[in-house]
Amino acid sequence: MIKDKKIRCLMVLLLVFLTILSGCQNDNTEPASNSSVKPGTYTATESGFGGDVTVNVTVEADGSVSAIDVNADNDTPTVGGAAAPKLAENIVEAQSLNVDAVSGASSTSKAVIAAVGTALAQAGVDVEAWKTKEVVKDGTDEDVTVDVVVVGAGGSGTGAALAAAETGASVMIIEKTAAVGGNTKLSSGFFAVNSDLQKAEGLNLSVDEAVNRLLEFNHYLSNGPLTRAIVGNSADTIKWLEGYGVEFYLQQETTQFAHEDDVYKYKSYHKYKDTTAAFENIYKHLDEMGADLRLNTSLKSIIQSKDGTVTGITATKEDGGTLTVNAKATIICTGGFGANTEKVSNVMNSAYLNSLGMPNNGEGLEMMEGLGAITWDATALLHAAQLAESTVAQSSGSEHMAGFSSSSLTQLLMSPLLWVDASGSRFVNEDVVYDTAYWANAAYAAGGKYYIVVDTATLKDYTAGTSMRISKAGPGANMEAEDFAALADQAVASGTAFKGSTIAELAEASGMDAKDLEANVSRYNQMVNNQKDTDYNKSNASLKYTVESGDLYAFDCRAVNLGTIGGVKVDEKLEVIDNDYNPIKGLYTAGTNAGGYYEGQGYPPYEGLASGFAWTSGRIAGESAATYAASSK
Repeated sequence: MIKDKKIRCLMVLLLVFLTILSGCQNDNTEPASNSSVKPGTYTATESGFGGDVTVNVTVEADGSVSAIDVNADNDTPTVGGAAAPKLAENIVEAQSLNVDAVSGASSTSKAVIAAVGTALAQAGVDVEAWKTKEVVKDGTDEDVTVDVVVVGAGGSGTGAALAAAETGASVMIIEKTAAVGGNTKLSSGFFAVNSDLQKAEGLNLSVDEAVNRLLEFNHYLSNGPLTRAIVGNSADTIKWLEGYGVEFYLQQETTQFAHEDDVYKYKSYHKYKDTTAAFENIYKHLDEMGADLRLNTSLKSIIQSKDGTVTGITATKEDGGTLTVNAKATIICTGGFGANTEKVSNVMNSAYLNSLGMPNNGEGLEMMEGLGAITWDATALLHAAQLAESTVAQSSGSEHMAGFSSSSLTQLLMSPLLWVDASGSRFVNEDVVYDTAYWANAAYAAGGKYYIVVDTATLKDYTAGTSMRISKAGPGANMEAEDFAALADQAVASGTAFKGSTIAELAEASGMDAKDLEANVSRYNQMVNNQKDTDYNKSNASLKYTVESGDLYAFDCRAVNLGTIGGVKVDEKLEVIDNDYNPIKGLYTAGTNAGGYYEGQGYPPYEGLASGFAWTSGRIAGESAATYAASSK
């Protein structure tokens, strides 16, 4: 009996010991070790925003990661290029894939996380455990008071901060990404009229003429006082920025051939010599003025008092803490909603728009609307077109995807060849390829998707070196000599083009209507032979190639948007207003959050317009906000 009791006691003690041991093992905060883990360095690649992102992940025997080396050289250096190593550092620190994407670089962030997951799987690590492990940020809250807070450090936000700081106002700038500049840093130039650079070339451009042109192009649906304020101050803004180390020059030749005979369209384009140096110089001056820049800090809310006055913002800091900024004036320069693909598709009624640049999610717009701001003319900034991205393996997708890629197929994309819509009908004078805005508009009008239709004879002529004038807009076409028939077949294999030995076969492969395609190709061939476009008045020089010899190809093309333009209703002081022109006190906005400079869909064909609007609207907003803040003391 006693012996049985001793045995039972020993068993209970053993059970308790095992329970304690088991509890200690489950308390381990590191990913659970796995006997199947094979330590070593593993490599994986995923497609990011600007190209492939490659990671080299060093895995230890216990399943932990000691290092992640990232190569994102194809991405924008100050955006994805900066975000990739930062995210890798966060993954190593947290020993988890459940980390936040780096703001402003969501595509690159997703690529890094996916590539690291692939590398971990190769090592035999439990990837699901890494994906679900909770990451707790234990940040500190902070409360500050300034005269003016600026949300966003692109061209409009930087211009606003600089103008406000000049007055002696205390200024804080928050920026959700790891770098300043935004889309403006990626842009090439600035629209301005009656500048010293223009006068030095003997040009006498009129502000009145430019204002009237813009209002007429916009069918008088845009804001007249705002348009005059932007154009009228544009030359002075050039001089102002030059005083802070921004260098400009006037382009001597336009890459948009449709603008060659119109000085307002191309000689108003003041190109930046070096945008990286420009922003570095400006922020050096801002620092000397006492402005406080907070990077990796995301807008959380706009603070509004009971009487409707805006009194500052709250933001989430990099460490997870909350930053509360009490301010007499608040300027929202968060850059539109281009990254919100669902909203862009709904606004534009098309799922086929490709996005370039550094789009944002629209958080600033939505918050202003929540305070009573009026949604006015927000739309996608339509800009050029691309060949459709490959739907198959990256090896072929990256080589033959499209538009702004390294493939010589861009020569076809940027030529006025035969274009048809998804049904097979020709829809436009293809010479619009020589005007970036009109090209994009035409592509969008066709549903956001169209096809370039050529035959083998045309491809052979491009292989030999075509005499067709190829547009140089944007980054321009790759003019290297290639075997275009071979490139076309590779594009067919990768899903970016379709092929048929007859019109019927091509229509079946591409999903077009065979009768429509047959009728339109036949009619187009007749017009080429007659050297007269009786449908859309295409130039005779562009009526060069029929579609009838050898195999036939249709290249899938998509309209492109560079984020969004337009936004909430503002007055000429960039105050956010309601429909009765009553301001929301203390609230200003600029750049691609401010409505009234555009009609809506359809970007005016004046080079550098959006970048010029960003700087000048930001400058006016900063001056207005500082004046308001001073009157509130």
